[in-house]
Amino acid sequence: MPQEPPTSTNSAASGPRCVHQLYEAHVRRAPDAVAVVHGRDRLTYRELDERANRLARHLREAGLPKGGLVAVCLGRDAEVLTAMLAVLKAGGAYVPVEPSAPPSLLRHVLADAGLFAAITRESLRVMVSDTVRSGRPVICLDTQAEAVARRSAEPLDARAGASDLACVLYTSGAAGRMPRGVLLEHRHLVSAYEGWRVVYRLSPEDRHLQTTPSEFAGFTGDWVRALCSGGALVSAGRDEDLDRAGDAAPLHRLIVDQSVTVLACDVPTARGLHRHLRSQGADLGDVRLIAVSGDSWYLDELQALRRTLGPHVRLLNVYGVTEAAGSGTYFELPDRPTVTDHPERVSPIGTAFPGAAVAVLGRGGAPAAWGARGELGIKGTVVGRGYLNGPAFTASRYLRTGDRGRVRDDGGLEHLGRVASHADAEAVLRGHPSVGECLVTSVENAEGHKTLTAYVTPVDGGEVDPSELRLFLATRLPSTRTPRTVVRVASLPRTRAGKLDRSALPQPARRDSKRRASGGKGTLSVDGGEGGNLWGAIAGIAALFSFLSLMLTDALWPYSTDLSLVPNPWAALFTGLYVCESLAFGLGMGFLFAGRPLVARHGRSPALTSAAHLAVVWLLIAWWPQDNYYRLAAKTDWARQAALVYAFNVTLMIAAAVVVAFVAARPGKTDRS
Repeated sequence: MPQEPPTSTNSAASGPRCVHQLYEAHVRRAPDAVAVVHGRDRLTYRELDERANRLARHLREAGLPKGGLVAVCLGRDAEVLTAMLAVLKAGGAYVPVEPSAPPSLLRHVLADAGLFAAITRESLRVMVSDTVRSGRPVICLDTQAEAVARRSAEPLDARAGASDLACVLYTSGAAGRMPRGVLLEHRHLVSAYEGWRVVYRLSPEDRHLQTTPSEFAGFTGDWVRALCSGGALVSAGRDEDLDRAGDAAPLHRLIVDQSVTVLACDVPTARGLHRHLRSQGADLGDVRLIAVSGDSWYLDELQALRRTLGPHVRLLNVYGVTEAAGSGTYFELPDRPTVTDHPERVSPIGTAFPGAAVAVLGRGGAPAAWGARGELGIKGTVVGRGYLNGPAFTASRYLRTGDRGRVRDDGGLEHLGRVASHADAEAVLRGHPSVGECLVTSVENAEGHKTLTAYVTPVDGGEVDPSELRLFLATRLPSTRTPRTVVRVASLPRTRAGKLDRSALPQPARRDSKRRASGGKGTLSVDGGEGGNLWGAIAGIAALFSFLSLMLTDALWPYSTDLSLVPNPWAALFTGLYVCESLAFGLGMGFLFAGRPLVARHGRSPALTSAAHLAVVWLLIAWWPQDNYYRLAAKTDWARQAALVYAFNVTLMIAAAVVVAFVAARPGKTDRS
């Protein structure tokens, strides 16, 4: 069922029409309250507003039309907020551009947007001017500071309305595709804020940490939540960002020193902070709310962070999309979480924010039934106008997100990864105790062949054994969804938005087909594509036990194979039967010791898999002892005949029934949480 948007008690329709008017209400309410903290710099609401008013007048003097697009290419300091608010006050729409972004991305955004002007610094002028159309103004806040300062700081008359464009936010982009600009109107940002205000319980006393680059929807969400609620926005600088080693010590110091109360961050930041807190035995000071978004965050991680921080910190797993101003759904870990099977496989995203409706879509785009899996769709007052230079969004239809999900039995939504991802294999792999993070994708080699490959990072200070992981996966996944190759990596590559970057994964090392694919002495490979190791092990064990059975038959059952009184060709036929019985016994023993992965590949439940494995073994090994016992039993020895029938024939019937049940059972049930 779709998650319909709840009705807010303080709807946007009865309040300010534009998002910057929400902020201006707090300028009038508490002008001396701190609005922005960046390093040693502090700006009050009055100071920030006066700066924005002056820059807004400068933009109007430059001829900015209503709805005109202005690139803001400054970074993450206080000036970027001044510029964004100034563009809104002047009646335009801002396009955030991060100076540290790859040059190709910068050129794409600046050329794609059809800008009226750009706000930047002198050091970036050349880069910006090369892309902005000739004759368009480029305002450098450092070299033109005096000209801007001469403008009046008095409030401007309102030019924009609720349905006017407020900003163009670019998506993080999928592999092989450039980001797309999303057109967001003032009413969309106001609606998103109303949802955040209700769910996050925002107040003027809050101090919000801002860690997201300015180009992403998370940055706009941070300043809207902070400044529209009268709180303070604490900006993390480059020194506080997580480095490649995941050092969260500087960020932790900033959170504690600045008395941060609301922390909205991506998954890598949350994981890095948690590792730091555990290693140091520290806490997060005054933090009362942590909202994690940007990628799959799993239930076991929420529960572990709750154990570290205690019940006084609210934990939210947020699913948001740029097309909805970063809004979407949220799951809050309850004070007394219910017991869930395999919490390491579950990424709950809960219910929709006010202003949003989220559903799992079936065929034709209609909401699917509970329990069904499908693509997540979103609609509501938070969803933007459409894509820049692309299609408009239809208010009455769900916008497809490219993410998969399902509605759980409790009515909450669960995130199942991107549509083209292998989230089921990743979820199973996360359950191995030696695996920290993982990613499963199809990798194409130099010959053009694609192989399902798992990339894994070890838990802190640990090691991972690829051979062991292949066996672990093979016993829990159907063969078509089991990775054939496991690659150990120090860390998984991520995009600037903090999402896993499948396009930046290293190619697996080529393996010599003559070498054992297991990568370890005495281990078995289940990759199937290189084929011979598993079947070779079964064949080796089968040969050994077939030979032993032939040698031991006369010792265990004297004269049971005596054919001295049987004429040919019947004696030869019976000899062949005895050899087949020994071969079947050997094959059964080989299957007993090495054949479980072949059965487990079919994805049945663990209990049924074990039963079927043993049933196949018994169907193979029973003939050798059974026939030898029968041949030594007298026809009128009814007690012995009955014992043999029940010990062998009846159990063989049961084994055959188990195999039938195994074949008839639906696969994949063990992968569902």
